[in-house]
Amino acid sequence: NYMDILNIIEKKKNKQQLTKQEIQFFVDSVCNKTIKDYQTTSFLMAVCLNGLNFEETYNLTISMANSGKKIDLSDVGLCFDKHSTGGVSDTTTLVIVPILASLGIKVAKMSGRSLGWTGGTADKMEVFEGYRNDISVDDFKKLIKQNGASIISQQDDLVLADKIIYKLRSESGTVDNISLIASSIMSKKIACGAKFLILDCKFGNAAFMKTKADCKKLAKTMIKIGNRAGLKVVAIVSDMNQPLTNYIGNNVEVYSSIKVLKGEKNDLSTLATKIAEIAILEQGLAKDSLTAQNMIENSITSGMAIEKLKQIVTSQGGKTDVIEDENLLLPKNDCQKVYATTSGFVEEINTAKLGDLQHKLQQKNNVFERQDNISIILNKRIGDAVKNGEVIAEIYHNSFEQIDEIATNVLACFKIGGKRRKIKLIEEIIK
Repeated sequence: NYMDILNIIEKKKNKQQLTKQEIQFFVDSVCNKTIKDYQTTSFLMAVCLNGLNFEETYNLTISMANSGKKIDLSDVGLCFDKHSTGGVSDTTTLVIVPILASLGIKVAKMSGRSLGWTGGTADKMEVFEGYRNDISVDDFKKLIKQNGASIISQQDDLVLADKIIYKLRSESGTVDNISLIASSIMSKKIACGAKFLILDCKFGNAAFMKTKADCKKLAKTMIKIGNRAGLKVVAIVSDMNQPLTNYIGNNVEVYSSIKVLKGEKNDLSTLATKIAEIAILEQGLAKDSLTAQNMIENSITSGMAIEKLKQIVTSQGGKTDVIEDENLLLPKNDCQKVYATTSGFVEEINTAKLGDLQHKLQQKNNVFERQDNISIILNKRIGDAVKNGEVIAEIYHNSFEQIDEIATNVLACFKIGGKRRKIKLIEEIIK
């Protein structure tokens, strides 16, 4: 049906609104491969240039959500899910899931693989040796009933359209459009079956959305889509102008989340606690913020949260040795120290670049090969004082040949100057 798709592209090229049927036709054509890749990318470029209004965005989301299998969790009960729009060293999921499950909130978490930089949550879970991400939907549901939570990788037969479109977007420079990002995220969330969702929307140099304004716009679009599709959605707008923790890399990011589950306080604990608090309040398990915070604190200090993590990991075949002794996760491979060449305060950290360098360190003969012990550990954060000659970061690598070049680039990620800045981690909460 060659002409139809051409008409749809033409309409969007001429800034006209597409009908629900036209959008459905586009999604069907993508899934049954009756449309050429260059036509899909042509359509995506027209969308990037001329935009979709809310009605079109919503219809695209629903068509995509229905483009594969859907998971029905109604027999499990009300399930909670959390989604981060991505960043560097963001292991919030690993902290939130065991806390909430230990407090009686059911968590159904389907997670992606690496989206460019450090691994997705699915990759992090495999740090627990033997952990199985690829269990069936029936087992997923059984484990949520049994343990209150399960974390698995996204099933292959969900949201087929998004898999095809996502790949073409990243290859054709059509990623940064709010409607396309919102429909990609929300179609997956609708298909995954949880009816209560908290979105952690990031802004800053390592986020899809560089500005707070765009980030809020994306958050509001996703909330509106979710509400119309029958989901309860809350968004938290948070800063991604520096890595969430000082640890970048699969092993050390898991280390940092275990430290928080054992009581350490830092930016990761602040963000995770806030998300958990919203979940508790929205579920009506506490009458006010203070009560909710006490419940979270108690889950950590009593050891309930860490026990719950062990239970989740064990029931999916994973070993818990690194949960009992998180120091086992600290790197023992080659270490290259990075020294400051000037004194002052850390004013900026090029977080996206750090993510790229972490990714580059895992390349062998120019091919990416996941290595969980590759790490970049920061010794300074924004606002910290730095002395000339002080160690500003450590790079752990597996005899990487161009390590000196990487070290030079890591140093260049830190802007050191005379201003002492503070970053506000949580910008606002939108419902």
